Amino acid sequence: MGSVIVYRANGTGLERLPVEASTIDEATLQTGHGVYAVVRTYPGRRVVRLDRHLARMRRSAALLGQPYRHDDGWLREVLRRVVETSGLPLARLRLTVPFDAPDSAVVALESFQPPPQTLYEQGVSVGLAQKSRSQPRAKDSRFIEDRAALYAGQPPGTYEVWMYNRDGFITEGSSSNSYVVLNGLLHTPEEGMLEGIARGLLLDAAAPILPLSLDAIHLDDLPSINEAMLTSASRGVVPVIRIGEKSVGNGRPGEIFRQISTAYDGLVERELEPL
Repeated sequence: MGSVIVYRANGTGLERLPVEASTIDEATLQTGHGVYAVVRTYPGRRVVRLDRHLARMRRSAALLGQPYRHDDGWLREVLRRVVETSGLPLARLRLTVPFDAPDSAVVALESFQPPPQTLYEQGVSVGLAQKSRSQPRAKDSRFIEDRAALYAGQPPGTYEVWMYNRDGFITEGSSSNSYVVLNGLLHTPEEGMLEGIARGLLLDAAAPILPLSLDAIHLDDLPSINEAMLTSASRGVVPVIRIGEKSVGNGRPGEIFRQISTAYDGLVERELEPL
């Protein structure tokens, strides 16, 4: 039996769907694509920047020319009811407004297990792949089907894949935003990527620590970077110690990462609100 629970909400209430899936991606492939948000809950059924997740869903639908008929209050109530019904103390949820049923919402959720602490202590390796999404500003679940192909041929132990465009500039990760420290600046691209909610948190947290550059780095810059990291709503800030064939800095998480990670966690704690 799958570990993911799936509900559909519409004007008549909340219905549990007979979906068996071991991952949220598998559940999405069974229930249909749409614009979506991935949210995790914190102790006390709290969330962070949910309003921005929902606003990005609305913008995504507009960019894709898809109908979007829900208000934020209704979607928040759907999430609240799903979490309460599931009984999970901590949950990771994917809220989707389906393209083929825009009057409804689908929520797939699973028990949230924080990544192992060794991930943050030792860092991760990311692969590289040339790929550009047709509409990178839109959170479109159809990209799930492209994402799996990015990992084909990557070395064992590849944690994430960073994508670069035809000109060789790194834009984003397959499920994360990317950052590097180079020449005393924190670089993260402004164009050609999906602006993650965790990205906004990191930029706010990092502002007092390091000057920001919104210029994407080129593959040719990789040998010169000092530190690297990635963010996502479920994982927070994760240090990157290898990009493709290039080791980052001394091959260990650096001091800038530690400062930014601490500031990020503190900002999240201050912004937590009841679901």
